[in-house]
Amino acid sequence: MAKSTPSPAISETATPAAAAAGANPMMQMMQMMQAMQTMMGMGAGLPSIDPAAMPFAAPEAPASEDRGLDAEIIHPARLTGRIRTQQPLPTGSVLDRLCLTDDGSAALGGLPKGCTCALAGPPGKGKTRTALAALSCIARSGVKCAFVVAEEGFQDAVDSGRDDLCSRLTKIGMAATALNEAQFAKQVLENLYVLESQYHKSQSWDTFIQRYRYLVEKVGIGFVAIDSLNMLDPQKNRTADNLSALKTYNHAHGVTCLCIGQIRDTGMPVGGEALMHTADAVYLVEEMSLGSKEIAEFWGGKYRDTIDVIRAVKSVTTPVFPHPVRMERDASTGVMTVHPAQPATYAPPAMKG
Repeated sequence: MAKSTPSPAISETATPAAAAAGANPMMQMMQMMQAMQTMMGMGAGLPSIDPAAMPFAAPEAPASEDRGLDAEIIHPARLTGRIRTQQPLPTGSVLDRLCLTDDGSAALGGLPKGCTCALAGPPGKGKTRTALAALSCIARSGVKCAFVVAEEGFQDAVDSGRDDLCSRLTKIGMAATALNEAQFAKQVLENLYVLESQYHKSQSWDTFIQRYRYLVEKVGIGFVAIDSLNMLDPQKNRTADNLSALKTYNHAHGVTCLCIGQIRDTGMPVGGEALMHTADAVYLVEEMSLGSKEIAEFWGGKYRDTIDVIRAVKSVTTPVFPHPVRMERDASTGVMTVHPAQPATYAPPAMKG
């Protein structure tokens, strides 16, 4: 009988660990992995690196002649023109009276230019009509404007007999600018672009942003009205996050933006306090009940009546008028204006000039 020889995998001189590995394929695999880690400088003898620390383990910053990441760091001491005065973008509505000049002595005279603003309130108070008039007045001044439509179709293509949004824009704009239709088309509509973003057309926030960026950067848009911000996210659970991303982009491209928003039964805007913190300026339309005869007399109404008021909740670039302003809708345009019964002690300051 031939003499048997030791197996090459398990020899008489093999260590116990090697013998165990030969008997256990899993052990062999673990040994191979340890060998690979050792070759890569990540052997068992080296401490593991916390993933959160990985960015700090990157190579040192590039030399000074190649700015590299330094280009993303701002050193204010090296900036010029550090002090600015907030400029207005006139809308021809009560919104022009709610933000004030730096010293608070006069109304700013428009939306804070370059800011992303939120206008929220109950339905039927004139928010959309105010936005349409603002688009018309600003476009007439030569600024390229965009109107983002998310709640209804812009034009009645099937001719159903509906007074569509295009018709209302034209009629309100003509009344606000005192132009006839031919003049309005030439002086206003040539500077106005419409972006339809209704969710029933399978529009998402991402596709909206792609089209929005294309329009802003191709045309050079200076003012945008969005009706409404909430409908760009039908689930209404990311309104504040969406506004934050939009605001950052608008700041980088010098766009003034007015976002119309809805409110909940609580009276808070959809998006809640997060939205109010995010927007550069917030205008809130509310219904005020005149619950006593004294209050009714003060506001020029009748006991137990309900009146509409608007207030500037905040503005990050200007002081705001600290009191509610009673508002009404202009008879010819439906635009929100200051009610003549606004109490004299709460009268908003006049605009300069």
